[in-house]
Amino acid sequence: MARAPLAALCLVLCFALSASTSESSSSSQDVFAGFFRRLMKSGGVPNPGLGKRALPRDANTTEAVASLYDHHILHQSNKALGTRGRKGRGSRGGGGGGSGAADGHVPACDRSGGKCSLCAMTRGAWCEEYHRQDRVPWKPGPRGDRECPKTKWGVCNGVGNCHYDIGVCQCPAGWKGRACDAPDKRPCTNGHKSQNDPVDLIVTHIGADGMDLDLSEGGWTASRCAGFCDADRASCWCPPDTKHGRRPPPPDSPPWVRWSQRGRPIGEACKPGKVPNKEGKVVENDWGNKGMSLSDLWGPKSWCNADSAGQVPSSANQACGGWRGCQEEGLHGALCSDVSEETCLNQCSGRGECDSGFCRCLDGWYGHDCARRKAGEPTDVPGLQESRPWLKPLVVPVPAAATEPPTAAATATAVTAAGSTAAGSTASEQAPAGRLRPLIYIYDLPPEFNSRMHQFKLTNDHCGYRQFSGPSNSSELFADGYSVEVYFHEVLAISPHRTFDPDEADFFYLPVYYTCWMWPVNGWADTPFWGAPTSWHRPSNAANLWLAAKRWIQQHFPYWDRRGGRDHIWMTNHDEGACYMPTEIYNSSIMLTHWGRLDLNHTSNTAYGPDNYSTGLTWPDINGGRDVTELWAGHPCYDPKKDLVIPGFKPPEHYKRSPLLGFPPYQRDILLYLRGDVGKHRLPNYSRGTRQKLYKLSQAHGWIAEHRIFIGEKYELVGDYSDHLARSVFCAVVPGDGYAMRFEDAVLHGCLPLVIMDRTHAVFESILDIDGFSLRISEAALDEHLPALLKAIAPEQIERMQRRLALVWHRYAYAHGPLVNTALRSATQRSLGIKEDDPEDLRERMKELHTQVPPEHPYQPVHNFPVHTDAFATIMQWLHSRIKDTRGPAAGATTAAPGVGGGGGGGVTSEQ
Repeated sequence: MARAPLAALCLVLCFALSASTSESSSSSQDVFAGFFRRLMKSGGVPNPGLGKRALPRDANTTEAVASLYDHHILHQSNKALGTRGRKGRGSRGGGGGGSGAADGHVPACDRSGGKCSLCAMTRGAWCEEYHRQDRVPWKPGPRGDRECPKTKWGVCNGVGNCHYDIGVCQCPAGWKGRACDAPDKRPCTNGHKSQNDPVDLIVTHIGADGMDLDLSEGGWTASRCAGFCDADRASCWCPPDTKHGRRPPPPDSPPWVRWSQRGRPIGEACKPGKVPNKEGKVVENDWGNKGMSLSDLWGPKSWCNADSAGQVPSSANQACGGWRGCQEEGLHGALCSDVSEETCLNQCSGRGECDSGFCRCLDGWYGHDCARRKAGEPTDVPGLQESRPWLKPLVVPVPAAATEPPTAAATATAVTAAGSTAAGSTASEQAPAGRLRPLIYIYDLPPEFNSRMHQFKLTNDHCGYRQFSGPSNSSELFADGYSVEVYFHEVLAISPHRTFDPDEADFFYLPVYYTCWMWPVNGWADTPFWGAPTSWHRPSNAANLWLAAKRWIQQHFPYWDRRGGRDHIWMTNHDEGACYMPTEIYNSSIMLTHWGRLDLNHTSNTAYGPDNYSTGLTWPDINGGRDVTELWAGHPCYDPKKDLVIPGFKPPEHYKRSPLLGFPPYQRDILLYLRGDVGKHRLPNYSRGTRQKLYKLSQAHGWIAEHRIFIGEKYELVGDYSDHLARSVFCAVVPGDGYAMRFEDAVLHGCLPLVIMDRTHAVFESILDIDGFSLRISEAALDEHLPALLKAIAPEQIERMQRRLALVWHRYAYAHGPLVNTALRSATQRSLGIKEDDPEDLRERMKELHTQVPPEHPYQPVHNFPVHTDAFATIMQWLHSRIKDTRGPAAGATTAAPGVGGGGGGGVTSEQ
């Protein structure tokens, strides 16, 4: 099909530019809001164009020659990454493969024919070395046979899982002990212990009946309960004597039975401010909502007794359900009466029941995801997904669990579901003959380090990246700033890079959900605490949580001590990353972090007091009475020689208007953009003052009307965030309380990052040539001359930077995992204007329509997302280059050989 002439497309440009007229008679604030109001009315300027400038039409100009050079040299590689749809191309990217790689293994880069396009813009040889490596022969993983203690209810009291490698029970919330047979309570409370209290004291404010001792007494915590407290998890429910109350199980019920009637939850915000005191007089307390009374909860027509939402008083309806949603895992609807599955790692591989993040494995299965099988037990048994069809799209066969070399069909099915199919490969092709390094062993840590955080969190939309959205058991993605912690654990668990054999592992991953623990778990009740039992010094607790995980693996496995922790990986994705990682862990281990601060001598810059790691703290009987800051003194927050700054998790909907998801490119009519917290109500040190300074400069010098530079809060820059970013030439990358995911926002939309953070690496800066597609200025250089600086950059240079960005932008998106992979395809099809059930010929015609974007444009709509080089794959490829550093000088000769290194988990056998 012939391409649309440039003259026709000029009409689009002219229309878009007409939206930029200034309102000189208004204040900058009015101009600001008025422009974006017009944006909303017009649907966000839905006019794709050529970009800020059209390419020169005279082929003899210097500009045209430079542009064509860039196009042929750089853009050729971009095409190889799946930009334009073509018949016969594979529909998805591979977990380590490249275009045309029948076995999912890219041929060694030979610098010809575009074979090195996968490694464009990389620093060093890490990418090419990964694709050159020899495969590791397949072998079955070992299976544990160490028995665990039993009770009359079975192994580990029927509630926990036996770790058959080491013969240790792992218990869910509410239980502890060798056999998970001792109660472990987390009662609702109105306060926390003090330094004068015993460390092992747990402050509670409920009686033997589970009800609050005195609702009129002061003291707020998130777990404070105006109902019946489930003291296993500090969760709050309607009282047993109400129609929809939580009823206890019958006497002598199995320990895994938690209720006879689940009841209706009373969420964290559902706290009455008008309650009776001990004399029966209604008074106002200091911890509830003054507009809500106890009768709104417990009365005849109330949250706990009503059968319809219309009967519930509006104050309770809004606070307890309504717009907030049901803050209890697996409950939905206006009255939280619709029940769904709960979310667990790979949905327990279909081999266990999910209980708010904890997998209670079926007999003989074990591990965080119930993917491992006890020695001597049969493996060819149906999983729960066979009787629960809604689980089938989510449960991915774990390659490490295979008992024989996978067939071609099985390989295609498994890796496709994981989002890891080799580009161009099909189920009929020959299966790979082996595995690609790195091989990573995931420690099955006790639940208190990860899954129990889900059981304790008291809120739904945090500590994860996906959830079931209703009684139909459909699933949806969500994201908070820390979602990558859970996402990475799950994707690694279903990845071909996982191994069950620690002796052949290149690396060991410790899945410690410390960001989930720091918020929202920390401080919401008076337990758990790690280190000093206070929620006002969260780094103290985080550091001791990490140390406890290290001590546990040293106690049960030999692998830390074998190489001093050099081959162990930790994720530190909270605001200031690994700044307060204990020195005994940091100095040797690998940190996957969001915060690339390089200073050796550093102090905390957070504006949130409880996270200030520079503040000292001593507590009786904690750390031997030493100041907790001594635990992490003497190391930087990030060392590019051994650590990596990784992207935060962004669901595809976040960058829906990007050509990376097939959307036609917008005209980029915004010079510089930053929307978010600009520090109006923050301490001066927030964002090192850069957000505040940018905002004040913009307001004082009229940058909106004069330069089309938009800096402001969400309520000021109204409209679709993805639309705005996709229309921006430059996007400001500035800190927050530490890291902020502005670099990812920019790159995923094709916006050139303007980095303003001194002595701090941006995402992947140590391994990708980000200087080729971003600008960096010092914090001190930020002044009123910024617009002139940006406008002084030649259009040819901007175009060249955009082409370079298009070579790597996919590396900043996570595409692995069945739900994310499906969302990527859906977003791309929506951008293309096609549906799943459209005929193939129509689908191809729609793709061809999108090729009307001129071939010279730096951002070609991507029709087939290159999953094989997404963020997760990039991390794996980089880790491969680190193997020799973790094993010492002789490692180069042994990286392809299984069984390197000594030791082994107790009781592990190779029996299948």
